[in-house]
Amino acid sequence: MTRGRGVGIVLLCIVLWSPSGAQAQDPQPEGPPPPPITSRRPYRALFGDARAEPELTRGVDFTGSVSRVYDENLLAELVGVSPGTAFGPSGAYTNLVGDLRFVRRGSRLQVAGTGGVNARYYGNLADFTSSDYHVGFGLSAGVSPLTTVAVSQALSNSPIFLLGLFATGEPPLLGEPRPPATDYAVTNDRAVSANSSVEVERRLSARALVSATGGYRRSHYLAAGPNGSDFSSVDGGGLYRYRIREDSDLQFGYTYRRARYPGAGPVITGPQPDEHVVLAGLGFHPMSSESRRTVLNFQVGTSLVHLPVTTSTFSTGWQVRVIGDASVVHQLGPTWQLVGAFERSTAFVEGLSAPVFTDAYSISTNGYINDRTDLLASLAYSNGEPSLVSVALSTFSTTTATARVRVALSSRWAFTSEYLFYSYDFGQIPQLVPGLSPLVKRNSVRAGLALWVPLHRP
Repeated sequence: MTRGRGVGIVLLCIVLWSPSGAQAQDPQPEGPPPPPITSRRPYRALFGDARAEPELTRGVDFTGSVSRVYDENLLAELVGVSPGTAFGPSGAYTNLVGDLRFVRRGSRLQVAGTGGVNARYYGNLADFTSSDYHVGFGLSAGVSPLTTVAVSQALSNSPIFLLGLFATGEPPLLGEPRPPATDYAVTNDRAVSANSSVEVERRLSARALVSATGGYRRSHYLAAGPNGSDFSSVDGGGLYRYRIREDSDLQFGYTYRRARYPGAGPVITGPQPDEHVVLAGLGFHPMSSESRRTVLNFQVGTSLVHLPVTTSTFSTGWQVRVIGDASVVHQLGPTWQLVGAFERSTAFVEGLSAPVFTDAYSISTNGYINDRTDLLASLAYSNGEPSLVSVALSTFSTTTATARVRVALSSRWAFTSEYLFYSYDFGQIPQLVPGLSPLVKRNSVRAGLALWVPLHRP
């Protein structure tokens, strides 16, 4: 941990105190291109909110929905329910969702936050189960013409789920917490989680910038296992980007990560894992017209992971892996967007009792069919193997697919329908925390009403 903190402190000092005298003779710094774009919604009165309107400078919105859901595999998340309860493997429930989000965007300061609940009511139990409560806050400030600082904090109280195994093609929005995922709950055991992050970015010239990042994540399981009740991870690193042309830039970076698992039996009871990652990559982002734009980023590197050796719980060993990721965001037109992502990495995921090596793929699209109907569809798949040497021949896989259609009934109300498929197979590896089923397969469909209320507009 001391070594990781030392690296973070050095990188932060470099960012904040790099000489900037040469910039006075350069043209106004433009820096590398912005991050991947998000789809704009041209029909402002329909389904709009603070997330969907990047031109909005100030706003407070409420979004909510009420749906009736039929789920093929309820017992996957209700393993803690008393055996005497009259509850079958399939059934229906009512889903209630409500979120409040605000944004304030200025030339030097941006502030955003989200808070809400995703609750399920099971009639057979006459109770709310597998509910998710979440809140997030973020701030980005230009502390000087060349330096920007961004901080974020998120808190949640939610069931355990394994979404960290899937790849994502777009970065999270400022102030947005980890997305609620009660559809992916794999047990009714709950965890209280906190996620903190900071990023400092400094432009060195019209073509180059350097950034330093740090993060801390902790999950406290409310149902403690025999060897502990907390999962935590810390990371820190730096990235250098240099624009080689108007549509491309080079990226070089280093990241240090360390995790502490609560432990599940004799599998990992000694030293906890840490990882050193060295990456090099290329960002490519041509713009062919006002309505068509493609952003492509990929990087490849080496991961050096320090792990316990399962033949001896008192010794550790190093494993070297080639890792990398790639993402593409393509604007199909003024109302449609296509996003694809691939990630090969070491995953530190709550719900597992040790790291895993994964290959993750995802693709999604969203846009408007007409001025009253929008569509979202996505598919994600991940497979991998345990990081522990003695079980390296074992593998796992997990898959999810979703499709959602919304039809506007008025400027604020919409009818929504959705299908979700989710499955995983951990039957060959002993790295699940106690209480999680090694095999899950779920099909669910929902239909209901969605509401958007703009509480404040300038």
